[in-house]
Amino acid sequence: MTINSQRVAMITGGNGGIGFATVSKLAKLGFVVILASRNQKTSMQAIERIQANTPNARVESIPLDLASFTSIRQCVAEFQSKGYPLHILINNAGGSVPGEQASFTADGFELTFGTNHIGHFLFTNLLLEDLKRSAPARVITVSSELHNPDHAGGPAPDFDYDNLKGEKYYHPQIFYRNSKLANLWFAYELQRRLAGTGVTSNAVCPGFVPAAIAARRKSPISRFFYAQIMSRMPFARSLDEASSSYMFASTAPELEGIGGKFIVDGKEKRSSAESYNEEKARRLWEMSWEWCGLENNIPS
Repeated sequence: MTINSQRVAMITGGNGGIGFATVSKLAKLGFVVILASRNQKTSMQAIERIQANTPNARVESIPLDLASFTSIRQCVAEFQSKGYPLHILINNAGGSVPGEQASFTADGFELTFGTNHIGHFLFTNLLLEDLKRSAPARVITVSSELHNPDHAGGPAPDFDYDNLKGEKYYHPQIFYRNSKLANLWFAYELQRRLAGTGVTSNAVCPGFVPAAIAARRKSPISRFFYAQIMSRMPFARSLDEASSSYMFASTAPELEGIGGKFIVDGKEKRSSAESYNEEKARRLWEMSWEWCGLENNIPS
């Protein structure tokens, strides 16, 4: 079977956590899966684990640092040089950057927003023609219910264009929630711009997944807290449960040709009222386009 007769999926940050669980499932279904991630050593270890369980698995790795426009463009160029189709793109990588002061990407953006939104915005737009040629195809962007000020308490998003780099203040939880709101604006606006192309755009929330958080913690006490205590909470989701939502958005027949949805626990759910504001979504798109230095609008 040639590569052009197989279905190909690419996932950012698929070498651990929910992404790894998703890659394992896609590989078992016969997808050729491309891991786009920063740590190539971890990616190769992930591939070895997958192939040990699924000997015929086709999994490859391409370096990607979403905090660098140069790295993003190099990753896309390397993928395109392979001549592969692209049927599923899962924008999974990202997270929250702790600390009292803002950190920044190689291109000068606040690191959480720059990685979670801007990096994926550029990455997706550079791959859109590959997705269109491979249609029907799907783009899945990982957001979070934490974008909703009515969900789970804590500080609400405060999406202020004059504070995106922490010019006024920095609060890691607020900046994370801002980025997750941006993910939804991006996913919904992308769906509107893809109308008639055969490519759909949906957003997913994997829920609260202590195992994934524990894996990123450096402190043994913090790892134990999330892995052994928080994982027992009734609202917690396992890696398998979280990846099932990714798989539903990626492969469910009932979502063929359907976009502009927010998938939580494998079901469509309404996101916040603000996330459906088309004017704000359009403004973010236009600003992101300028920040990324993209030259032409997506062909209609």
